[in-house]
Amino acid sequence: MKQPPPELTRRLLYILHHGLCDIRNLALGEGGDEIAELADALEVLPGMIDHWDEERADMVHFVLANYQSKYPGRAFDYVAHAEQYDPPERF
Repeated sequence: MKQPPPELTRRLLYILHHGLCDIRNLALGEGGDEIAELADALEVLPGMIDHWDEERADMVHFVLANYQSKYPGRAFDYVAHAEQYDPPERF
């Protein structure tokens, strides 16, 4: 099995971490539809990490951008964190 580059793996793990925190916070309010959309975007990431190929990078971008397009203006930019930003040292 091919794995993504280590830096991308850490980015995706951080996105999963942050997404689960977002889901928890949304669950405390009235975020039912957004919770479902975010869970849909995140649920495919572990399988992609486990069975990586270069097409997966495009799929990561697609699922995260699709979620963000439905909920613009959120403080956390999932796409940028997948493609540009280094994750924090600890999360």
